[in-house]
Amino acid sequence: MRLFIATSFPEAVLREVNERVARIRSRLPAASWVKPEAQHVTFAFLGEQPQSVVPQLTAALSDALRDVQAFDATLRAAGFFPNPRHARVGWVGLDPEAPFTRVADIVRRAVTNEGMTLDGGDFKAHLTLMRIRDRWPPASIELFTRSLHDYRSEPFRVERITLYSSQLHPNGAIHTPLHEIALTA
Repeated sequence: MRLFIATSFPEAVLREVNERVARIRSRLPAASWVKPEAQHVTFAFLGEQPQSVVPQLTAALSDALRDVQAFDATLRAAGFFPNPRHARVGWVGLDPEAPFTRVADIVRRAVTNEGMTLDGGDFKAHLTLMRIRDRWPPASIELFTRSLHDYRSEPFRVERITLYSSQLHPNGAIHTPLHEIALTA
């Protein structure tokens, strides 16, 4: 089973950012837009793992996160990975980044201490909105960035981290929560 560890956001926060992007979406080139129900911040992607690791992994994550405080954050601004000129992923940022990075470090350390290998690169605090296959012209990059440059969501509380399984389907991945770890209130 494909596993990843993430946190999700309140529906109202996701609705607001997606409505803002919807206003310009028809003027942008083709992209694979992430459905709101699949939008989250991934702290660690583990890829294919045997189901037998789930109990061991949930225990390790619960232990590692036991003293981590819940925190407030907002979505803000936008950008592209790896950069606007070679855009492959369009995202909205997270503010403040530090608590997300701290959680990612703790989660990644717990996973590697259990002998698992992380799939993917370094953690960057962001919420993926779309993936781009064919290069966008500079005017489209500018339109997307300009539409969100002053964006800031209402504050929301990050209170839990979730271990998910992910099944790939032709209409998109289906993410199933396997275990939630509440952060300290």
